[in-house]
Amino acid sequence: MFAPFIICLREGIEIFLVVIPLLVYFRKNKLYGMSKSALLGGALGLFIATLTGSIMFSQAALLNGPSAELFDGLLGIVIAGLILYSIVLLRKTRNFSTAPNQQFISLSKRGVFTITAITFFRELLEATLFILASSAGSMLLVASSSILGLSVAALIVYIVSRGISNFNIGLVFYMLNLFLVGLGAYYLGDGLEVLLGSYVPDAFKLGVLVYTVPSYFIMLKYDLKRYINSNKIK
Repeated sequence: MFAPFIICLREGIEIFLVVIPLLVYFRKNKLYGMSKSALLGGALGLFIATLTGSIMFSQAALLNGPSAELFDGLLGIVIAGLILYSIVLLRKTRNFSTAPNQQFISLSKRGVFTITAITFFRELLEATLFILASSAGSMLLVASSSILGLSVAALIVYIVSRGISNFNIGLVFYMLNLFLVGLGAYYLGDGLEVLLGSYVPDAFKLGVLVYTVPSYFIMLKYDLKRYINSNKIK
């Protein structure tokens, strides 16, 4: 159950980079009402995402035979596309500052509640889709790995936001993205194998190759160019 841990670690970092710096700022400035709103919003987003994920897992478990294979194949292709769009093309979450977002600080209690609720729900729902496509083990093991991933993410962001460590979150996130691109290649290959395996020889290998080569090329080319143009090379 390594994949659920990695997926939730990555999505958890995205969540807590928004939430924890806000909580630290509110506590430091004794804005306890704002802290309460942020915590309640996060709890609501977590509850709705958990409920939605439970329904998705239970409905997927009811499928069998050709319908289950069709669902797995289509889901794999959809997730591969989502990873390609959000990680490779959109370059999602390139700012890894642990300082509280000034735009969020200026919001009302209702605004902070809404932001944290949406953040938790969106990222956890995305994690649920990833896990649904990659997990065939027991629900208890999947849930334990997912909770562990989220807990580690919260700990990392908290330590860095409090200045306890100079841990490079950006580097960790980048390595997780590389892993997810590889996972996306597996999803695409597996989906093509399920849907087209009877007609296309080596559909799995073809899907992996078509996905990984351009994806890693785009990522590495962009980041290498950015590194060369930075002040780190003199």
